[in-house]
Amino acid sequence: MRAFRKSLPVSILMVLAPSVCTFGQAQNKPAVDAAKGQPLKNIPADTITLRRDVNFDQLLARGAGGGKWMDASMEFVPSQNPIPEARDPNFFENVEILLHLAFKGPPAPAGQPPQFDFYSSKVKIAILKAREPMVLHFFIPGYIVERDRLPREPEYWAIEILVDGIAQEPSAKIVSRFYKEQLKFLPTFLTKATQESRKNDGLLMPQFLAPFGIVGQARADTTIPFIREEGRP
Repeated sequence: MRAFRKSLPVSILMVLAPSVCTFGQAQNKPAVDAAKGQPLKNIPADTITLRRDVNFDQLLARGAGGGKWMDASMEFVPSQNPIPEARDPNFFENVEILLHLAFKGPPAPAGQPPQFDFYSSKVKIAILKAREPMVLHFFIPGYIVERDRLPREPEYWAIEILVDGIAQEPSAKIVSRFYKEQLKFLPTFLTKATQESRKNDGLLMPQFLAPFGIVGQARADTTIPFIREEGRP
């Protein structure tokens, strides 16, 4: 990703800026004193983190699911599990990873804020081992990319991580470049992405739901122990 700071027009900040920002305050509080045996309220930031920014690529497919598929790949590196009740601090159980993408839409009418197409997806992983890297892929079908004229990379992206249902505190390492310097706006982005992505539900596919041909092209790791919950009541 480019290292320069990106300045946004006021119109975009009106769309993405929160009315009340408590995020910055929350970051300055310690998660919990695990030494006293208290349960963690939050997983400390960067307990599970990205080795580098999310990489966006295009994969050419043929057949009924043809076109240039979008491939978002990311390499996670876990440290030690800070949950006091964990069976072993070298392992993480029930890890949830949520990816949110915002692509800039067609030009808005004069005087209107810019429009965005949002896509969100989630995976749940049974177990991860500390210090063992894991590369994860999400895909958008090529004909969706073509129909919606999606660029190669989204304008904004962010990742949420939970371990055993406990949310990990956000950090600059798991968000796109704008939010690296504007973390106070992240809660509003996450809320908007969750709401607005419902119309595109299922279109941002985790690797275990993508066609074998696409997964093969991406050379995705097929040994990740996903907990597949689709179809459950």
